[in-house]
Amino acid sequence: MDWSATLIGGFDSPLMVKDWVAITIFFGTWFAYARIAKFRAKRENTLSSIMRKHREHWMRQVMLREQRVSDATILGNLERVVTFFASTTILLLAGILTAMMSAEGLVEVINSAHLADSASAESVRAKLFFLALIFVYAFFKFTWAVRQYIMCAILLGGAPVHHGEPIGLPLSDEFEAFALRAAKMSDLANHDFNHGLRAYYFALALLGWLINVWVLLGASSLVLFTLAQREFASKAVQVLRDQ
Repeated sequence: MDWSATLIGGFDSPLMVKDWVAITIFFGTWFAYARIAKFRAKRENTLSSIMRKHREHWMRQVMLREQRVSDATILGNLERVVTFFASTTILLLAGILTAMMSAEGLVEVINSAHLADSASAESVRAKLFFLALIFVYAFFKFTWAVRQYIMCAILLGGAPVHHGEPIGLPLSDEFEAFALRAAKMSDLANHDFNHGLRAYYFALALLGWLINVWVLLGASSLVLFTLAQREFASKAVQVLRDQ
C-alpha cells in the first residue's frame, strides 16, 4: 500500500498515516501537560502557584506605600516584554508564510539530509501550516496578556490610598480585597504569557517534523522534560519556595 497519500477524513492528504499519528501525539502531549501543570498548581508548590503567592505579597506591599511609581514601572516593563514577543510572533508568521510559498526550495534542502524522509512540496506546506497555527495561537495569548497587564495597571492607578497614619499588616478588608483582585489580574496575564511561551517551545519541537516523525517525537519529549523540570523541580522553584 502507498502510504504517501492516504485518505484522511474524506480528502486526499499529502501527509502519511504516521504523520497524522505523530501530530496527534504531539498535540495530545501538549494538552496533557497543560492540564497536569494546572492540576498540580492547585495542590502543591509549583512555579506558577508560588509566583501567585508572591504577587499577592507584592500587592499587599503596594497598599502600604503612598508612592507607587516603582510598582507602575514594574508593570510597564512586564507589559513591554509581552509586547516584544507578540511583535516577534508576527515576524515569525511572515517567515513561515514565505517558506510555504517557496516550499520547493525547502524540499531540496530536506531531501538532501540523510535522516530526512522523502518530502514533497505539499507535505512541507502542510507541516508549515501546523507550525503557523501554533504561532497564531501564541499571538492571541500574548496580545491578551498585554491587555490584562494594561487592566492591572489601571487597577493599580485606582488603588485606594490611605490617609493620615500609615496602615500596617494585616490590611483592612477594603485594602486586602483590592490587593487580591490586582494580584489575580496580574496572575491571569502571566498565565497567558506562559501559554504563549509554551507554544514557542513546542513550535521548536515541531520543526523536527520537517526531518521525520521520530525527530518530532524525540524533540517533543525533550521539550516536555524541560518544561516539567523548570515548573516543578528547578532551582528557581526552590529559591522562591524558601522565600
